[in-house]
Amino acid sequence: MVRTARAATLALGTTTSSADLVEQIVARIADGALADGDRLPSTRALAAQTGLSRGTVVRAFDELAAAGFVEAAHGSGTRVSPGAAQAARAGARTRGRGPASSSSPDPGAAGSAEPPTPTPRTGRSPHDLRPGTPDASLVDERAWRAAMRAAAAQGLSGLNPWEEPSPALRAALAAHLRRHRGIADADPLLFDSSRSAIAALCAAFVAEHGGSGERVPFHHEDPGYRGALLVAREQGLDVRLHPAEPDGLDAARLDPDALGDGPAIAFVTPAHQYPLGHRMSVDRRVALVEWARRTGSLVIEDDYDGEFRYGVAPLPALVTLPGAEGHVAYVGTSSKSVAPDLRVAWCLPPASLRREVQRWLAVHRRGPSTIPAEALGAFMGAGAMDRHLARAGRVYADRRRRLVAALADECPGLAVTGVEAGLHLCVLLPDRDDDEVVHALSRAGWETRSLSSQSSAFPVSGLILNYARLGARDAREFAVALAGVLR
Repeated sequence: MVRTARAATLALGTTTSSADLVEQIVARIADGALADGDRLPSTRALAAQTGLSRGTVVRAFDELAAAGFVEAAHGSGTRVSPGAAQAARAGARTRGRGPASSSSPDPGAAGSAEPPTPTPRTGRSPHDLRPGTPDASLVDERAWRAAMRAAAAQGLSGLNPWEEPSPALRAALAAHLRRHRGIADADPLLFDSSRSAIAALCAAFVAEHGGSGERVPFHHEDPGYRGALLVAREQGLDVRLHPAEPDGLDAARLDPDALGDGPAIAFVTPAHQYPLGHRMSVDRRVALVEWARRTGSLVIEDDYDGEFRYGVAPLPALVTLPGAEGHVAYVGTSSKSVAPDLRVAWCLPPASLRREVQRWLAVHRRGPSTIPAEALGAFMGAGAMDRHLARAGRVYADRRRRLVAALADECPGLAVTGVEAGLHLCVLLPDRDDDEVVHALSRAGWETRSLSSQSSAFPVSGLILNYARLGARDAREFAVALAGVLR
């Protein structure tokens, strides 16, 4: 009897990369769930099922086809190749599986044909919802490898990165900030992290305004970004904490006439307040810039994930507002837009502080490594960054939608904040010990972060949930787990 090839519905576990998908499809062929001649789901269907990008699924299919496990026929989709099941059961795979056996040639020995295939890095588990990391698998591998080749082709300069900061990256960043954040004529300084840029700005401002012996006030929202708080305390600034509000930091709280202070520093994350996710209102943005201009103070604007917005119009960066020149320093990073591996950040200091910030860079040597900086410049200059942000924004918007819907279904009544932008949202848990909830979820296999861990003076109970790597089915599974913990 002639066997009719069926369109397979694949039962897959968690997949975070093309390598994961390849391994699981070969396993399904080996265990008989897929037979010779069976048709695989379309790349679009598998992308929707797994939460991977369609490009990642296409790369997995290409790898399977190159190894002979599947074949694509025009008009009939992709099917399991004849003999694939027997090969899979015999242990054949598309790539090497770890160190060579004793019968294999030593890759380092003379006469070895080629180095071993590197094992792809997968990063955090999709069940790790702690904030701070994007989905690096969304980066176009071909475009990034081309950018790395272009960077490596320039050779080594023999200079320290802060002596000759990448002109290619600085030019590409200037164009990027003009298109995406409305900042004209940007001339960025390069750092290895946003925290280093914040430290340099604080030190430069203190050098200019801290000669009276009084500690410079440092205004900070609470809960807020702990990294900036640590920098301020390390530098001996007079930390002033203010409750985080839905409309953003209220400049009326900073009035020097009431506080008896001179020039001060205010640190804000206005595009997507960290961690609560509020967007600073237009009137408070204007008031904060006016406060800085009137008092000779400095506002540090950390735009850590401002490229990602969902269904809302972009608000202008503080640094673009009238009166901001000379009083607002803009800080950005590649950690959320591309990957934290790069260790590339940038800063636009006021002109009066620029030389002091450059001096801090030379003393502390906290510029980015040259090759990653040059690669990021090539990636941006080729237009790959714009394409990546458009694609990643669509994927993140869908993952965010799935998580919000699952939480509404499984945990009705919970307040959710910060859904309009960025890569994380917050679930508020009033009258609950959020650290206990975090520990209970960890026992259930989910890693989260408590809101109270980001608070000092004005604690808020809740969870910070990063959905950047959350697969299609994982959102529902997490919501069910959270509901179980909260019962």
